[in-house]
Amino acid sequence: MAQVSVTVDADMQLRRTVGLRARAKRAVLGVLEAALEISKLGTGQVHKDTPLMVRVGSHLVTYSLDLERESATVWGAEPVRESVPSS
Repeated sequence: MAQVSVTVDADMQLRRTVGLRARAKRAVLGVLEAALEISKLGTGQVHKDTPLMVRVGSHLVTYSLDLERESATVWGAEPVRESVPSS
């Protein structure tokens, strides 16, 4: 069964925004499940130490996948700084 774990540092970052921890885990779980399905085709691999990112609301969540163990680890979450177009 696929699972997502969160490092202590990431947990502290995610808890600063209400609901972000749950939304981040759902987003990473979705990516993990898709990657597991794709891996069944035997095409390519994602190295488990490769840092990946997904935007969740106003945050950029960093995570890694371990397809052999059917797991993902969330390493951190940083607010995305929106650039304001100058007039």
